[in-house]
Amino acid sequence: MLVSRDEPSLAHRSAINKAIAEVGFYRIETEALAREEDKSGFDPEGVEAELSKLESSMAPTIQKLVERRFAAIDDNDWYRLIQFTALQTVRGHRWRSDVIALITQSVRTQVLDGLDEEKAHAALALQGKPSTAADAAAFVEDLASSRFPRVVPPQAVLVQESLKMALGDPETDNRGLAQYLVGKKIEAVLPKSATVLTSDEPVCWWSPGDGPVGYATAQVVWLPLSPRLIVQFREPTFDMAAHGLPDLRSGEANDELVAFVNRVVASQAERWIVHHPDDAPIMGMVLPAREVWGDELVAVREDVATRHELYAHRRLQGGMEQ
Repeated sequence: MLVSRDEPSLAHRSAINKAIAEVGFYRIETEALAREEDKSGFDPEGVEAELSKLESSMAPTIQKLVERRFAAIDDNDWYRLIQFTALQTVRGHRWRSDVIALITQSVRTQVLDGLDEEKAHAALALQGKPSTAADAAAFVEDLASSRFPRVVPPQAVLVQESLKMALGDPETDNRGLAQYLVGKKIEAVLPKSATVLTSDEPVCWWSPGDGPVGYATAQVVWLPLSPRLIVQFREPTFDMAAHGLPDLRSGEANDELVAFVNRVVASQAERWIVHHPDDAPIMGMVLPAREVWGDELVAVREDVATRHELYAHRRLQGGMEQ
């Protein structure tokens, strides 16, 4: 069952093999290749084909977990599970939008660092636009706002960087997202009566509080795997109960934790929330407004003549720029 993220009352059944599928998401056009010798015989859908092979190698591990054959899990299975979680983290629009936002902010910062009204006046005049002092001041203010144009890298770059982020890069000894998962304690969240949902953005990297959460700072990572299983990666020293999360040592805590994770996973969905047609985990759930990238005022310092404001560029809860 596919449920609209923005209109949860809108839902429809879908075949499993078609649910959330997106044609061309990993397509790299031949023209994007830099070297002529690489273009001969190149398959634009080759990345998708290789990912399918990789997923096939992960499938036995996922099946063991879903069937709760935990005693059969070996070191290779843990490796495959970590690899699968890392890939699922970057295989959606959320990761791409984050990359675009960060690149745009980097360019924005560089542009604004060297921009003044005199340069703005010259730029406007070069484009044949009105270039009075007021026009130049408005131009600078517009670029400093959230209306700064997005800087979107080519799809080939997004594909390449997502795979490097997930799986690492042997040439630079980068271990990818695995380095933030291998040290965590892996646990199974097994509900008694609650049912698990997932979404087109299924992996949740979480820390307490409402501040930004990075891969290196996440205290818990949740991966829904079936209507009756969530895999949890937890920092060994992180006390869930002390931070307001249900303690899995309690009898009813699994159902409470499933309800919490369901809401987080549904909230970060890009388009679709997914659940089994016989279940209704979305019923009664009130989702917050989407998070959007924006500037948050985090500190102010004032003296006699000036006011200095420090902003953090991040996803803002509730979709409101501050």
